[in-house]
Amino acid sequence: MGSWGTGPFDNDDAMDFFGELELADPDKAMTRVRDVLVATVERPGCLEVSEANVAVAAAALVAAGRSRFARSGSQVVDEWLSTHRPHASQDDQELAIRALDRVCGPDSEWLELWQTAGKEQDVRACVENLKRVLSS
Repeated sequence: MGSWGTGPFDNDDAMDFFGELELADPDKAMTRVRDVLVATVERPGCLEVSEANVAVAAAALVAAGRSRFARSGSQVVDEWLSTHRPHASQDDQELAIRALDRVCGPDSEWLELWQTAGKEQDVRACVENLKRVLSS
C-alpha cells in the first residue's frame, strides 16, 4: 500500500499527488484538487486504495484552504501551504465531505485495507477531523 501512517499525506499516492501540485502553477492547484474530488464522488464501483489516498489528501488541502489553522501532518506540505494555501469555496467544502464519505463507504478498498491492518479507528478519526474542519 505504500503507507507509513494514517495521516492524509502518510502514503506514496498522496505525496505523488502533492508533488504534482507543487510543480504546477499555483493558480491551477485548486482545479486539480477539485478534479480529484469530483472523480472520487462520481466513481462507479469499488474505489481503489490509490484513488482514496489521493482523495483524502485533496480533502485535507480543501480543509487547509478553509482554515488557516488546519495542518496536513506533513512538514513539506505545511511549508507549501504557508505560501500556496488554496482558496476553497463552500462548494469545495461540500464536495470534499462527499468524497470523504465515499472513501469511508462500503465500496472502498481503502477502508477495507485499513480494517485488515487494525487501523480503522485511526483513519476514521483522521477523516472525522477533516470533516469537522470542513463543516466549520
